[in-house]
Amino acid sequence: MITGWQTGLRAQDFTRLQGLQRAQAGVRGQNCAAGLVDGGVWPVLSGYGACIAGTIPLGLGLPASDIDILVNTDDLNGFATVCTGRFSHFDGFHIYNRAATRHVGAAVIVQFMISCPNQKPEQVEIFATNKPAHHQYGFRHMVVEARILDMLDAEFHNRIIALKQAGVKTEPAFARILKIAGDPYTGLDALFDFSPSQLKQRLLRGAVNGGRSPSNFT
Repeated sequence: MITGWQTGLRAQDFTRLQGLQRAQAGVRGQNCAAGLVDGGVWPVLSGYGACIAGTIPLGLGLPASDIDILVNTDDLNGFATVCTGRFSHFDGFHIYNRAATRHVGAAVIVQFMISCPNQKPEQVEIFATNKPAHHQYGFRHMVVEARILDMLDAEFHNRIIALKQAGVKTEPAFARILKIAGDPYTGLDALFDFSPSQLKQRLLRGAVNGGRSPSNFT
């Protein structure tokens, strides 16, 4: 296990609901967490090793961004039955199967809207597969992206937001600016086990090629 990451950037700091409780998630994150708990969603999903993922924990969420939740189950059909029984009363409920891809196993995806205190309703998207949540791409990408954002300056954050507003997905946006060649999803995943010094050196190369120098580097 790679050590050296400060508290808040370790993988264990993103488990369960912790992603929505980060300072970067802001008031929106706190309200989303409250909505999941108060609406009875989190008590159901916590039994499946649920973790928050996505862009809201990173402070990169757009108004239409989902609350992304990763879960683990060996019984996708049974999970679908549970979700239908417990969540189908929510507005916009939709559930479907996603076939396995080259890198990700078969999954069940569940979507619906929840009420959150002091803000508009938010869409939830649950991604269920037979891999523990902290081993799934969505979790690993979020951790890597949080570390990158911590190391780079506000201009980098703004450039990511601008690309997302233009319709570019998060991982391709990071890869584009940092000049990560090939598949952006596997490219970012390859950075997960980097130590702070290794990631720093990789980002220095990306900064030289793709943008301003990191303000947090010494």
